[in-house]
Amino acid sequence: MGNDNDRRAFIAILLSVAVYTLWMTWFAPPPPVTPIEAVNASAETTSTESSGGTTIGGPSLEGASTQASETPAPQPVVIDVPERTLTIEGNEWTGEIHSSNGAIRKIELLNYTDSPSVSPLYSWVFSGLDGEWNPYSGGEGPYYLLKESGAFVVAGIGSPDAGIPCLISEADTGVQSVCSDPSGVVTTILYTPNDDRFGLDVTVTFQNNSGQSQSDLWVGVMENTSGSAGRFENVIRPIAYVDEDIQIVDDMDDLAGPEAEVFDSVPSWFGVGDRYFMSVLRPKEGTDLNRLLIDQIEDGRVGSFGYSTVSLDAGSTRTMQFSAFLGPKQLDILEPLGGDMEAAVELGWFGFFARILLFLLKLFQAGVVNWGIAILLLTMTVKLLFFPLTQKAFTSSRRMQALQPQLKEIREKHKDNRELQTQETMRIFKENNVNPMGGCLPTLIQLPVWLALYNVMLYSAELYDSSFLYIQDLTMEDPYGFLPFLYAILMIGQQRMMPTMANMDPAQQKIMKMMPVMFALFMFTFPSGLVLYFCCNILLTIGQQWLINNKYKLEPETN
Repeated sequence: MGNDNDRRAFIAILLSVAVYTLWMTWFAPPPPVTPIEAVNASAETTSTESSGGTTIGGPSLEGASTQASETPAPQPVVIDVPERTLTIEGNEWTGEIHSSNGAIRKIELLNYTDSPSVSPLYSWVFSGLDGEWNPYSGGEGPYYLLKESGAFVVAGIGSPDAGIPCLISEADTGVQSVCSDPSGVVTTILYTPNDDRFGLDVTVTFQNNSGQSQSDLWVGVMENTSGSAGRFENVIRPIAYVDEDIQIVDDMDDLAGPEAEVFDSVPSWFGVGDRYFMSVLRPKEGTDLNRLLIDQIEDGRVGSFGYSTVSLDAGSTRTMQFSAFLGPKQLDILEPLGGDMEAAVELGWFGFFARILLFLLKLFQAGVVNWGIAILLLTMTVKLLFFPLTQKAFTSSRRMQALQPQLKEIREKHKDNRELQTQETMRIFKENNVNPMGGCLPTLIQLPVWLALYNVMLYSAELYDSSFLYIQDLTMEDPYGFLPFLYAILMIGQQRMMPTMANMDPAQQKIMKMMPVMFALFMFTFPSGLVLYFCCNILLTIGQQWLINNKYKLEPETN
C-alpha cells in the first residue's frame, strides 16, 4: 500500500503539471516610436546637449500649485521628441533607457549568462533528421532580465498602454524621463541606482496641467511573453504579491480578451518575472496605490500595473516612490529586503521543509562545488533520514503479501457476508501482528518532504545555468533523453520487485506496465535537475527494497 500511495501521489503531481506544458503564448511586435501632442503652450521647453545628457527646461514640478488653476487650460502643441538612448547602471545590472517611452529596457544581469537553447534528440528525429543535430546552442551571451521589448517603468493615466515618447536626460542622481500626455498630464520618472546589489529607486511624479481633474493614474512593468507559460518553462509572466498571496498568470490567453485580473488592494510588489528572475516595483510608504491590474496592452505585451483611482486635481501634482528589484529569486537575497519579497520563491504548501532542504542543498554545493553532485547528496540524505519509515512500509507490504492466500480464502468462503469477511480479515491481521495501515502511514508522513524537495528542485534560482556531466544546464530538459530513459528502466525494475504486482488482475497489470512509458514521456519535458533527483530517489528505493526482500521472510508470523 505504501508503494501504491507513493506512486499515486507522484502520478497526480506529474499529470497536473503536464497540462501546463501544452499551453502556448503568442508574440507581438514592439511598440512604435511616434511624436506626441503633449506640451503646454505656456511651457518653455528646450533641449540642449550638456555632458552627454539632455537638459530639459519648462514648468517646475516642485513648485507646482496644488490648487486648481484659475486661468484657462493651455492647449497642447505638437513637438518632435528626439530619439535617444541613455545607459543606466546598478551594482550588478545595467540597462538602457530609450526615448520611445522613457522606460528601462535590455536589463542585463552582469554575473549571469544566458542559458543555452536545447534541441532534444527526439524533436530532431521527428523533424526528419533535418540538418545537423546540436543538443545545445548558445549560452555564452549575457542574460537579459528584460529584452528590448521590455519596459521598466511605464506610467500614464487611463488604461495601460505602451507609453509615449519622452525627453530623457541625465540627472544629478541618475536618469530622468519627462513624458507629456496629450491630455495635459506631464509624467516625470526619475531612476536612481542605490547601494543594493539588485536595487534601484524610482520616483514617478504626475503633474496635471490639463485644467480638469484626472483619474486612474498608473505605473507598470511590461514585457513580451515567449513560448509556453507552463510550469516547466522558464518564460516571462506577470507576477505580483497582493492580498497576502502571490499572483502569476500562467495562461496568456486569459488576458487576450477584454477581461483582466483586477485586485482592489494595495500590492506589496508587482512586475514581471520568470521561474528564476524578476523585475518588480515595491511601493514605498505613502505611495498612493489602491489597485493592481494584470493585463495585456494593445500591442500584445503583458504586464502588472499599480493603480491610483484617487482623482488628481487640475494644477496639482502627485508623487509615487518605489524600490525596484532587478535580480534572481533567491531567499537569501529577497528576505533581507522585507515586504513579502521572499514569496516570489514558490516553495508551495510545505515551505518549512523546503527551506530546510534548500539550506542543505546549498551546504552540499558549497562543499562539492557542483550542483548535480549536491542534488545526489541531498537525495541520499533525505532517503537515509526516512530509511526506518520506508523500511517499515516495505516490511508491512511483505507481510501483507504473505497473508494473501489466507485473505483470498476468507473472501471466497464468506463472499456473501461482508461483515463476517471483515471480522475474519481483522482476526488474521491480529494473529500475525500485521497493521493494514503500516505501509501507508510512513508514506503519508514522508509526502510533505517529497513535495517540498520537488519544489526545491524546480524553483531554486541557484541551479540556473548549472552543469553536471554531459548536461550543460540542469534547469533545462535533457536533450539526449538519457535521464528520462534511465528513469523508465529503473521504474520497470522497481515494479518487478513489488510484492503486490503478482496479485493484480490482468487489467491492472497492463496499466502498471504502461506507467514507465508514460512517466518517461513526461520526464522528457522536465528540467534535467528534477529528473536527476527522481532517478537517484528511485535507485535508492530499489536498493532498499532489495535489502528488505532478502532479509524478511514471506511467511506470516505466528504466535
